[in-house]
Amino acid sequence: MKPNELLHPNQRRSSKAYLVNELRKAVFAWREQDYPEITSTTKRLLQFWFSEDHIVNDEPFEFWFCQREAIETLIYIYEVIKKRNFIDMARDFGAGPIQGYDPSYDQYPLYAFKMATGSGKTFVMALAVVWSYFNYKKENKKDYTSKFLLIAGEKNVIYDRLYRDFKDGKIFRELPLIPPEWEDDFALKVIPKEDPIHVIPEDVLFLTNIQQLQERKNKKKEVEEYVDRVYELPSVYNVSDIYHENRIKEVLLTCPNVMILKDEAHHIYNFEKAWKKILLRLNKNLASQYGKGINMELDFSATPKTEPVGALFPWIIVDFSLKEAIEMNIVKIPLKGMVTGAEEIASTKAVERYRVWIDAGIRRWREYKEALKPLLKKPVLFFQCPENKEADEIFRYVNSAVPDLKDKVLLIHTDSTGEVKKADLPQAREFAKTIDDPNPDKNPYEAIISTLMLNEGWDVRNVNVIVGLRSYTSQRKVLPEQVIGRGLRKMFPEEDANIKKSINVLEVIGPPGLIDILEELETQEGIKIAEFDTGKPLELTTIFVDKNKLDKDIEIPILSPRISIGEFYIDKSEVDNLPSLKIPLENKVLEMEYIASNMLTGLEAIKRKWNLPVPQDSKSVIAYYSHQILKQLSIGGAFANFHPIVKRYVIEKLFSEKIDLEDPRVLYKLSSIEVQEKLISLFVNALREKTFIKREPKKKSTIKLSKTNAFVWSKLVYPADKCIFNYVPCDSNYEVDFAKFLDIAGDVEAFTKIVVKNGFYIEYISEENHLRFYYPDFVIKLKNGDYWLIETKGLVDLEVPHKDKRATQWCKDTSNLIGENWTYMRVNQEDFERYRFKSVKELISALKR
Repeated sequence: MKPNELLHPNQRRSSKAYLVNELRKAVFAWREQDYPEITSTTKRLLQFWFSEDHIVNDEPFEFWFCQREAIETLIYIYEVIKKRNFIDMARDFGAGPIQGYDPSYDQYPLYAFKMATGSGKTFVMALAVVWSYFNYKKENKKDYTSKFLLIAGEKNVIYDRLYRDFKDGKIFRELPLIPPEWEDDFALKVIPKEDPIHVIPEDVLFLTNIQQLQERKNKKKEVEEYVDRVYELPSVYNVSDIYHENRIKEVLLTCPNVMILKDEAHHIYNFEKAWKKILLRLNKNLASQYGKGINMELDFSATPKTEPVGALFPWIIVDFSLKEAIEMNIVKIPLKGMVTGAEEIASTKAVERYRVWIDAGIRRWREYKEALKPLLKKPVLFFQCPENKEADEIFRYVNSAVPDLKDKVLLIHTDSTGEVKKADLPQAREFAKTIDDPNPDKNPYEAIISTLMLNEGWDVRNVNVIVGLRSYTSQRKVLPEQVIGRGLRKMFPEEDANIKKSINVLEVIGPPGLIDILEELETQEGIKIAEFDTGKPLELTTIFVDKNKLDKDIEIPILSPRISIGEFYIDKSEVDNLPSLKIPLENKVLEMEYIASNMLTGLEAIKRKWNLPVPQDSKSVIAYYSHQILKQLSIGGAFANFHPIVKRYVIEKLFSEKIDLEDPRVLYKLSSIEVQEKLISLFVNALREKTFIKREPKKKSTIKLSKTNAFVWSKLVYPADKCIFNYVPCDSNYEVDFAKFLDIAGDVEAFTKIVVKNGFYIEYISEENHLRFYYPDFVIKLKNGDYWLIETKGLVDLEVPHKDKRATQWCKDTSNLIGENWTYMRVNQEDFERYRFKSVKELISALKR
């Protein structure tokens, strides 16, 4: 499955979360109905996020299903059905008796999101912020807010990650979160915990961690005393010069209607901590002083469970499991590495006991290092040890006896709870920030040695091999997700996991004691972790520029977009330009006659007359038409302005005469399928282009194939002499055959298959009236200097004519602007296989007949 594939609730494993199973059904049905009962602002955001194409860092970007479902569920609960407390949600969606519910928490909207490691919780937080912000600005200030508090869990590395994403609003600039026409209206200021606060902005996101709400040194009683003291402060005071560590508490006292978002939220509900009580008291105080408390509280965690009981939060509204994350290619596929004939040696020395698995892990790491060299990627080897003393011993062995890892090993000690010890924390934090950087000057480490207890926050993309060392006699409890969680994030986020090609897989190697943990994970998640032989070599395929074929380089011109999205606007006067459909009003009797005859005698037995059903309210009919037109045009947020225009047309121009909407004949005619189709078709065809701005393009730059960075490829390849790359990357057998043809064609100078990594695409308007990006299949340079864009097509779908038209126009624009001859052609598989062509000229000649 693809990460963005929409899953039906029946396709999913039943969730153990109290509300989730019934909520999934309701949200799915609501999505299928095209999101009724939402604000026009929310409609535009959902359209922009999930129906339009996006480019991020020169590559296509799509939000994943789990991220989409999370924000949809929040919108559905809060905006559509307006369930603002747990009891209301439980009444409609709860399954069985409630466990772990504390009524004292139910003072304001509280929702939790259970999302597997690597599934993009941070993106959902940003979506929630943008949704609330623009609804606050454009819809109403009562239900929404432009003030946010984002709280990281206890571990500093989690805060560091959020800081990198949110500092200076980075995430809002780099991800497609804000429709382009609203970018100038987004004025959110992000204030990290390090920055002093002189004035509280109107639109603000405070980024902090738990420590700024509760100092770790405080005991429960001391914290409660501090809370009491804080709330004795006067209701109004000067916050212009708050610099001390606890300033965030005082700031929040003057911020009613704040949305609180919590990452790694399970730390927050430990019953030994009193900071949850701080939030409840904060809400009470704000409501008392300002008439409005906390806007809502959103919990995000892969394991949202109460401590120490371990029960799932009852208020979980979304559950996206590790199994689904693996199946949908969101995280790496974990594999169990089997070492043939390996046995655990009875020894008190960890290196002797586990030597066979340690060495197997090192061998696999070396294979990855060699295979990833052309990609400038650094694989990371992760050793997980039973205790700190075993970690010390294995560190000494790896750092001294393994030459290619000498001085490249980071040792991280943890305490009994999985926390990194303070002495190791600064180095570990810096390592987590830069681990993916292949430059040894920035980060020399290529291996980590720690304990099996290492908690979340240390999972990085480049971990390919985990060696988990756990004795078969060990009684120490280890959470299964702690074993593989450190390496689940994909090294190649844009690529599907492929076991055969060793792309985005996580190899977990260890003795029987470790395998027991993995089998426990299989049972918990309902997954089966495949086994592999650690002695089998890697088959990772890398595509890179062949320095011996630089004469086969091609420069592809880049033009400014001919098509871009503009805010939909239609002047009332434009209705005058629409032709009248001149539908006649009929003076027909609006009743029907029913006659039943005796089948034996043929005589009439029953005769009845009934009035025909006629809509009672013209507003509902015209509103329906307006919604359908906007839906087909893929326009959100325009109903209020558009509905009067449709109404005016119906009154003045739809019929052969000006009409009265209350005339039963009009209502009857409006409800007919024939009139419905004609009216909707008229508006859609006339306004299809209104959502787009078209400009004459200009030349911006060029893309040289020789500048393409190396990339992995999990599909088919063909070694062609006339392609600058070592292999031609292909998606199908037809493309392989076409590449073979181009390689032997007498008039071809150079060619390549166009892939996302090349960075070339053409924008076009899709069948559903969305702005999409089109990637033609091949670019060809002929010996006479002409260039061809070729689309190789097996099956022709509804999008093909739109792509053909746009690619043809692009070639015309390019030829005019560049002075080179560029031409587009589609080559259907059936036509190509009919003949044996010797040149592109022959191919073109045959297909143009």
